[in-house]
Amino acid sequence: MHGLRTFLDRLIQLFCISLLGVMVAVALWQVASRYVFGSPSTLSEEFLRFALIWISIMGAAYVAGQSQHVSMSLFVDLMPLRGQLKWGMAIQIVFLLFAVSVLIMGGGRAVSISMTQISPVLQIPMGLIYSALPVSGVIIVLYSLINIFDLYRTYRVHED
Repeated sequence: MHGLRTFLDRLIQLFCISLLGVMVAVALWQVASRYVFGSPSTLSEEFLRFALIWISIMGAAYVAGQSQHVSMSLFVDLMPLRGQLKWGMAIQIVFLLFAVSVLIMGGGRAVSISMTQISPVLQIPMGLIYSALPVSGVIIVLYSLINIFDLYRTYRVHED
């Protein structure tokens, strides 16, 4: 499981870092084309909007996989270790159910509905933009399963 987690981590990191680099370059081009050349780029604004969607959703999947999502852990921190592990498993199961029902199933419906809609400037199917939802859902499911496995293994060690 450690190898799969490392692979997913590196893949998402590479994707997000690369996309952020492209976004910075496109934003610089937007500024240069507008203020230096006096002819604003029409493609850059739409590309940046769509890229922001992808980088945000993939970043959320990465953070969920690292168990660094926003949480209030005051009461959990006061629990004994076994209670913390059980609570951690419950949270991972909720993440798994959310990813399957909302991101994969709901996102899949959004992709299929919007695949015939074409973006005005880039002329790409909007389904490609919305496909960030099911892609991140699959990643969150994988991360949740890995996290559940790791928590279970830790629980078994401390059970003895």
